[in-house]
Amino acid sequence: MEFRTLGNLALLVDRRDITPTAPKQRQALALITLRAGQRVSMPMLIDEIWGGLAPRTAMTALQTYVGQIRRAMAEATGSTVKAVAAERLITDGNSYLLNVGEGEWDKPLFERLVQDSREAFARDDAAEAERLLRRGLSQWHGRPLANVRAGRLIAPHIQRLVELHLGARTLLVDAMLRMGRTQEAVEEARELVTEHPYHELVHAQLMRALYSSGRRAAALEVYQQLRNHMKDTLGISPSPTINTLHHVLLQDEPDEQFLALSGVAS
Repeated sequence: MEFRTLGNLALLVDRRDITPTAPKQRQALALITLRAGQRVSMPMLIDEIWGGLAPRTAMTALQTYVGQIRRAMAEATGSTVKAVAAERLITDGNSYLLNVGEGEWDKPLFERLVQDSREAFARDDAAEAERLLRRGLSQWHGRPLANVRAGRLIAPHIQRLVELHLGARTLLVDAMLRMGRTQEAVEEARELVTEHPYHELVHAQLMRALYSSGRRAAALEVYQQLRNHMKDTLGISPSPTINTLHHVLLQDEPDEQFLALSGVAS
């Protein structure tokens, strides 16, 4: 069985897609999956699915949704609903608990690969870090849980996944800079800037990548564009960190020690 949350929610058995088509069933499965190995109480699920507008029949409807998910699992695996309820999607008091085996869920695999890449960085092995990051990023198939309506409980999980994805991609830029592949780093950083127009870290990465490729003027222009954009739309200035990077790049002989710490100097 395969659980996917790094893109559309998907439940696969031998590559056969048995993801619920009903929106509320998908929402229930999404929250139960996101909290795999943990109890998810019925009140939590009702809150997620209906918010403060739960009908009197909400408990019965929820039990029906879970029953239908179990039935789909049983039919796809040649098992029985009773066995699924005992071993896979368990009722524990007024809660449900999903058992997910190692390698069955894309999110833990992605997180483990990113952590391994950070350890490779710590060993100064940028090539291995890049390999691990690319393998981790290959688990992604779009915005997390794009086919699920996110209520109060699922929404923070989605935001965390978005941040984890961004963190992996910025780490990939660092790996390419470490290996001197500046043009690839510039291309990846430009894409990130387009997707995250207010994110100062990705602008700083683009500035560093451009400087590393011998394009100091272009790096300074990135700062000016960010500064103007933030001032015009938010009424604020960039943070001291990116201001410091800008100041260093303005110098005819930039502080190489600072740039090395920033991942720029070769």
